[in-house]
Amino acid sequence: MSTRVRPAGTTAVATTAAAVSSLAVSTGFTGIVSDARWVLPVALAVAVVAGVGLLGRTLRWWPPLVVLAQLCALVVLLSALFTGQAVLGFLPGPAAFGELSGLLGQAMQVAREGVPPVPAEPPLQVLLCLGLGVVALLVDVIAVAAGVPAVAGLVLLCVVAIPASLAPNMLPWWTFAAGAAGFALLLACAGSHRQAASASSPLARFDHRGVVLVAAAGVLAVLSGVVFTGVGTEGRLPGGASTGYGSANGGIGLRPFTSLRGQLDRDDPVDLFRVSGLPQPTYLRAMTLQHFDPGRGWELGKLTSGVDAGQHPLPLPDGTETLAAGPSATVRIDPVGYRDPWLPIFGVPRGVTGMGLQWNYDPTSGVVFTQVRQESRPYVEDVALPSPSPQQLRAASGPASVDPAYSDASGVSPRIADLARRITADAPTDFDKAAALQRFFTDRSNGFRYDLSTAPSTSGNALEDFLFRGKRGFCEQYASSMGVLLRSVGVPARVAVGFTPGHRDGDERVITTNDAHAWVEAFFPRYGWVTFDPTPLTDGRTALPEYLSPPAPAPSPTPAPGESQQPSPEPSTVPSQTPAPGDAEQPPVPEADRPGGSGAWIAVGAVPLAVLALGAAPLGLREFRRRRRLAVVRSGSAGAASAAWDELLDEHTDRSGHRPDASGTVRSTATALVESAELPEDAARSVDDLVTAVEHEWYAPAGHSVATGVAAPAEALPRALAALRDGAPLPWRHRLVPRSVLPAARRDRAES
Repeated sequence: MSTRVRPAGTTAVATTAAAVSSLAVSTGFTGIVSDARWVLPVALAVAVVAGVGLLGRTLRWWPPLVVLAQLCALVVLLSALFTGQAVLGFLPGPAAFGELSGLLGQAMQVAREGVPPVPAEPPLQVLLCLGLGVVALLVDVIAVAAGVPAVAGLVLLCVVAIPASLAPNMLPWWTFAAGAAGFALLLACAGSHRQAASASSPLARFDHRGVVLVAAAGVLAVLSGVVFTGVGTEGRLPGGASTGYGSANGGIGLRPFTSLRGQLDRDDPVDLFRVSGLPQPTYLRAMTLQHFDPGRGWELGKLTSGVDAGQHPLPLPDGTETLAAGPSATVRIDPVGYRDPWLPIFGVPRGVTGMGLQWNYDPTSGVVFTQVRQESRPYVEDVALPSPSPQQLRAASGPASVDPAYSDASGVSPRIADLARRITADAPTDFDKAAALQRFFTDRSNGFRYDLSTAPSTSGNALEDFLFRGKRGFCEQYASSMGVLLRSVGVPARVAVGFTPGHRDGDERVITTNDAHAWVEAFFPRYGWVTFDPTPLTDGRTALPEYLSPPAPAPSPTPAPGESQQPSPEPSTVPSQTPAPGDAEQPPVPEADRPGGSGAWIAVGAVPLAVLALGAAPLGLREFRRRRRLAVVRSGSAGAASAAWDELLDEHTDRSGHRPDASGTVRSTATALVESAELPEDAARSVDDLVTAVEHEWYAPAGHSVATGVAAPAEALPRALAALRDGAPLPWRHRLVPRSVLPAARRDRAES
């Protein structure tokens, strides 16, 4: 009995149709992921699975071997794209598997606790690539290898159902159209090939193999639905019922910062609130976080049952005995694009009306919440905006009459506690300590900067990485850090999550997703919770109260000789930016002498060569700069120290993703580089020798010689570069596109 083999051409068409259908149904994830960074990695995963399957079937491999090869290729792709410790940059080893396991662990935490739409951070990209890669493999096996494409529809339907069940709104219509078109293409292509391959009827071919495949696909669809429908919750409140927003298991089922990050990462801001009657810009608080866990970060504490938010007057927040002088107002808040079980409020609420029934106010946490699912509607808040003076806050004394949990600093590392003590060493009162900690973050000379892309973790302690190495992040990192530092010096603190005041639009203020924010509230006896904001925003969104109005700036200290850093000239004459593809000169295409002549072939060959040349341009530019600088360094001529310094900064940028801040002195920049890269002592000494040579070259009078015992740039630079390369191996993608040749904005996107 002979076995009819499907022609290679028909197999290629069916394989392509299976891959296209898998990609088509994956478009539904645009409804639960806030940006498109996941699309290209997922497309590569599906293409690799389809390509290996086609290769195996063309070479007549044993079918289980084809599936094994597809899985191995998928793992190799994940290692190449998402790990920095793969063997040769792409082969998965124990270290790479450890990285992937960690990323998948983070992704599952987002899956359990995130609120769609969530940002497409690397952990979520790994999860989507793995999940949709496996889906593409199943579709390929069922529709192409087994020849029953209709059964593959069960898997595709499950993929469509996942984002449809999780998205807060209806998925875009075109995602359903794309999925339907992909499935139709799969049926059409596979169906025609079955007719070409066999004259038997479809019913005759639906034998025991088809029954097994239908059952297996059904089980896989159900299991996939069980796993993926754990992605995201609207929020679980303690003590709630099993319906609506509530959950009887206590605690909270979301990470507030996940939702915050998702709003800030949106490409187009969405209007959330329109506010009228607000007498002055102030923060709109949605929730406060009480508990700090070193492993998981800040979390909501246990809520009390509270009081009816509609009663008037509402009780003062716990521990507040008097409201300091400040305006009072009746503020109307219209949630035009906001729906949540947390009702954002300004200042100290005296009464809230109009939002519907079964809303509670918790004086301990200062939040208004509900446990019943209901539509958003405009509401009115009678609000007091107290503004105690610095003198009043300095004089505030006595026991902290709030929950001791707000002072809990257990689990904070000794290094962080020591930093808090050093920052506040000259601060006599709790208010002065809080103000000193805020200045620590907002003073640009300390190196902190606002960025939605945080620096990569190197120690496993995210808080220490931010405070001592990365110093780059958004409001989550700043508020979390200041809250911990406050507790470390004995000041009760909590983290508030909500919104900045937005922008004016006539007589109203408009608050959008761009205004999502986190800040710190510190407790002062009698006056209650007082706002501090350590995030160094530069766009005017900060609404600092009067007690934090900055004093006249102190004069900048006069730099000691050799400490004032001047910009160094670029030794290379190569332009600092890579030419855009549109600026590249296209090679001339000779006209063919006759139809079918050589002209068309030259044109076809020139296009991929031009694309290849443009793709290699960043690597070529970096290599040109390196060789030019090293030649100057080896020669020991004028400018050798500057060339060595520039090469060291670029090498650090290639490996860390960000260039050290050059606004300070050469020595302070070098110190930051050594700490960030965690260089060993001998390498740090080489960097110090190089800095000494740079200072001498820039500032020393003519004829003055360098101090004895200081290594020349030609000796110091190789040792420093070798330590950088040993401590942070470059993944292949950063070798091909070195981050030092990218503008800052593109460099941050490449890093994320």
